[in-house]
Amino acid sequence: MRKTYNSIFGLIIAGCLITGVSTRSNAQAFHKNVFLLSLSEGHSLINYTTKTGEGSEQSRVHRGCIHGDRDPIIIEYGISNHWGVGLTSGKDIFEINPADFYGFSVSSGKIKSNSNEFTIDGNYHFFVNKRLDLSVFTSLGGFSVDFKGVDNGDYNYSYKANGNIIRVGSRARYYFWRHLGVFGMVSSYAASCNTKNVTDNTVGKGYTTSINGFTVEMGVCYRFDSPSWKLFHPGK
Repeated sequence: MRKTYNSIFGLIIAGCLITGVSTRSNAQAFHKNVFLLSLSEGHSLINYTTKTGEGSEQSRVHRGCIHGDRDPIIIEYGISNHWGVGLTSGKDIFEINPADFYGFSVSSGKIKSNSNEFTIDGNYHFFVNKRLDLSVFTSLGGFSVDFKGVDNGDYNYSYKANGNIIRVGSRARYYFWRHLGVFGMVSSYAASCNTKNVTDNTVGKGYTTSINGFTVEMGVCYRFDSPSWKLFHPGK
């Protein structure tokens, strides 16, 4: 993920050199037909819960409060001067004790569990001026949790579960130049996934994983406001 960020950040810098970084007196930080790219890193504080069984027969295995590291990529297109639609691809990494959550042990006592999401976002930009852009959003999409590894050279373990996520939050962008700025975000989310239709798990078979909590993120953003992005009015 960090290598991807470095590549995209390089493209942003190249874009600055091509388009220039001079400000424009009549430009708003967000407007119709603008295209936004935001990259950030952050931290999560979540409740990580596993259960077994189905429906009303589910029983909790374990629940714990855990810190995680988060790396999202966010794109957005302005469909009006206040509303935008977008996509988010994000990953969180949590360190857990598998004996507590999934009923198996490793020699180190810890493994890294990864959660991945891909969502469609609806954004409302309630305050916009030449440099500052404040918005709120709701996201819905797919979610998964997975981990795998080898312990003591011969014990292979793997787990994957798929499900859904809902996230709500607020974002702030501040542009130091016409295109390039800083980005911050706080959000709350709830996600759940299960192992239905997953056949190659070696541990945690039948375990449901639920994650809910808060994230705080900071990073950089880049704004493309060329007329070439007028997707809904190509003739204008």
